[in-house]
Amino acid sequence: MNTILLVEDDIAIREMIRKFLELNHFAVITTSNGKEGLLITQKTLPDIIISDVIMPGMDGFEMKRELGKNELTSTIPFIFLTSKSQVNDFRKGMELGADDYLFKPVVLEDLKKIINIQLAKREKLLKRYISESKKDNKKEVLQGNHVLIKDRGIPRFIRLDSIAAILAEDKYSKVILENNEKIISTYTLKGWEKILTSKNFVRIHRTAIINIDFIDKVDKWFQRGYKVTLKKIPGSFEISRRYYSRIIQLYKGEL
Repeated sequence: MNTILLVEDDIAIREMIRKFLELNHFAVITTSNGKEGLLITQKTLPDIIISDVIMPGMDGFEMKRELGKNELTSTIPFIFLTSKSQVNDFRKGMELGADDYLFKPVVLEDLKKIINIQLAKREKLLKRYISESKKDNKKEVLQGNHVLIKDRGIPRFIRLDSIAAILAEDKYSKVILENNEKIISTYTLKGWEKILTSKNFVRIHRTAIINIDFIDKVDKWFQRGYKVTLKKIPGSFEISRRYYSRIIQLYKGEL
């Protein structure tokens, strides 16, 4: 499911667009000003941004300008909404790198068409990015605190600190996020070990890697070894004796 950030200070317009997008199977994050929109974008990396131009505090132009300074956020498709129809405003938005522009009152079906066009372009761009990154190793897969992976064939940036566990899944892997969302990734566990630079990720079994920040407790598990329970994640995960000492070393005095 694609995530859209909607930045609009008019409550009625914001709610109308939000409901329409959710009915069309988009996940929608909303806010009423550019400053919050900037912070949300930097944290969540939405698939597309729809923003009003005139807003209190940081307006849409300023937000787009700030997003353009960062390689990771500069390529997110950006659609401006405005009640103004002056040519100068239109040109200013395009000069800042806006991908499209809609005038209010918004025709929702037109907005949907524009969104789908921009998402298709972004998907092609990210697929090419993934293809090129495989040649240049992990530096190109990682962008700051995010990793670029395919979710059901669609490229997507995921925050590293939102990953609770990574499990072997045949020739692929299952990534479990903090909200218990599960993503099938084309990376194997060995591939993940090459990609992950954070010391927080540790192999606990031949079939599992966990983020130690999510550890809730470690328990003895009969004669077979140990099991770890992760915060917010149902169930538990087996720890091989081979890897148990590594976790104890990392969490000495805490487990």
